Amino acid sequence: MASSSALLRPLLLIVFTSLILSGVTAANSSSRDQRPLFREYIGAEGTNVTFADVPVHPGVDFHFILSFAIDYAVHNATGRAWACPTDGRFAVFWDKAHLTPAAVATAKQCRNVRVALSLGGDTVGPGVNATFRVLSSIDTWVGNAVASLTAIVDRYGLDGVDVDYEHFGDRETPEVFAECIGRLVRRLKADGVISFASIAPFANPDVQAHYTELWRRYGSEFDYVNFQFYAYAANTTVEQFLGYYDEQSYRYGSGGDGEMGKVLVGFGTDPASNGLKPTKGFFRACRVLRRQGRLHGVFVWAADNSVADGFRYERRAQRFLAGAAPGFA
Repeated sequence: MASSSALLRPLLLIVFTSLILSGVTAANSSSRDQRPLFREYIGAEGTNVTFADVPVHPGVDFHFILSFAIDYAVHNATGRAWACPTDGRFAVFWDKAHLTPAAVATAKQCRNVRVALSLGGDTVGPGVNATFRVLSSIDTWVGNAVASLTAIVDRYGLDGVDVDYEHFGDRETPEVFAECIGRLVRRLKADGVISFASIAPFANPDVQAHYTELWRRYGSEFDYVNFQFYAYAANTTVEQFLGYYDEQSYRYGSGGDGEMGKVLVGFGTDPASNGLKPTKGFFRACRVLRRQGRLHGVFVWAADNSVADGFRYERRAQRFLAGAAPGFA
């Protein structure tokens, strides 16, 4: 009669082989499911744009970014804000009438769609900047922000957070900003509230000082950098754009955990946006980056402006990213 160990050997071999094959299958499946990234800001301009208005290509991973959540007082009846910072207590300041929790749930029925919110922005009203303010202490600001944003994310069923503060108070140094935002994002991720985070700096000395310090201390907490290339001059050439990309990739690629490939390229469709436009060579620059293996995604500011043109350049950008993948319905 065979020993028990001899009988077990074939069985163990079968189990071991099955585990290897299942791992290979899972890896192949994951590779197949990985799609290029496209992101779009929505909800800031009051044009009544909806998620359903925006074309979503099935061959990309699509992130809607709700603009904005602000830590300023907001009048519940009118939805208007005024110059009264709330020390990290965030409120919804996007188009709540059209971009509702139910609308988010419907948009996310597309398996390639996720939805984030953006913090701060440029202004909270005519002549009132959305200035980053800490009224008490870093710990208090972070505690207020974690509680209020967790409530908003849960209510709307959101997936991530983008950081787009563009103005800073005199006492809100780069170090204070870095600790507030870095600790906030780390807490939200650790608590399972969000699964990804991004920042949206641009080429302004004060802005870069604040975000560079944030990146130096907490870069590993952020998955993407929506660098606002459309804040450069209107006469930006393809060659200059590629130089700017190299500069910002170095700035935001060697910090944190040292991981490269987090900087996305972007263009704006609003009248105030400059930089390298889609009509002036943006996609030519993207082709160069793609050939170099350095095109990590595209983002657009903003759906509110693009709706008037039928999202012409959003369609083009997504087709460019998706390549041979099946197109729009």
